[in-house]
Amino acid sequence: MIIEEILRREKKSVTPERKTLFETMNSFHIFSAQDIESACPEIGRASIFRSIKLFCEIGILRRVSLEPGLEQYEINSHENHHEHMKCETCGKVLSFESGFICKLLNKVAQNHNFSLKEHSINLFGNCETCS
Repeated sequence: MIIEEILRREKKSVTPERKTLFETMNSFHIFSAQDIESACPEIGRASIFRSIKLFCEIGILRRVSLEPGLEQYEINSHENHHEHMKCETCGKVLSFESGFICKLLNKVAQNHNFSLKEHSINLFGNCETCS
C-alpha cells in the first residue's frame, strides 16, 4: 500500500507527518493512538488523532475492538483481510483468515438488500498455552 497514491487519489494532502505516521502504523499489527504517540514523539497529539480519523474515513485503517474502552486500529489491507482471536488469560492476539466468513456475510447482506462496507469479528477465549 502506497500512502502517497491513496492520499492523492482521495484528494488529501501528502505531508511528511502523514507519511511518517503511516509507516509507523504499518510497523504494528494492532495499535492504539497512544502507541503511535509513543513511537512518534516528534508529532503532536492532535495531528496523530486527526490522521487516524482521516485514515479511517478513507479506508486506510479499520477499527479493531479487542478491549472495552480502548480504541485500536490496524492497517486495512483488502488483500489480507483477517479476523482476530484474543486470549483472555495472557492477552495474546491471533489472526485468522476469513475468506469463507466474508463471502457468507456478503451473501447475508445481499439477501437483506444491505450495502455492507465493513465488518469485524473478534473471538475471545483461551489460547492453546492457557487452556
